[in-house]
Amino acid sequence: MEIVDLTFILHPDMKIKMPRAHTPSGWITFGFYEDLNEATMIALEGMIDLLEELHKLERKEALTIASLVVDLRITQIVNGVKGVHAVLPHNCISKI
Repeated sequence: MEIVDLTFILHPDMKIKMPRAHTPSGWITFGFYEDLNEATMIALEGMIDLLEELHKLERKEALTIASLVVDLRITQIVNGVKGVHAVLPHNCISKI
């Protein structure tokens, strides 16, 4: 059995609708819903919101960047609720 050390930090100024994770490899947003397409949209919307906040982007710009650098992965499909997570790797966006 492996031991995992988790640290939770409350950011009251961040307005989030779903959980987010900041990992060594990047940011992750999650979407859960009975329909896989809807779960995908929830995860993607969360990532677009995050891109707007982190990089001070307009929504259209954030969506364009997300289509280029964000990976969408299936989290779960084994029960009634489907799960998708969106991954934004660190350092994939640089300031111009």
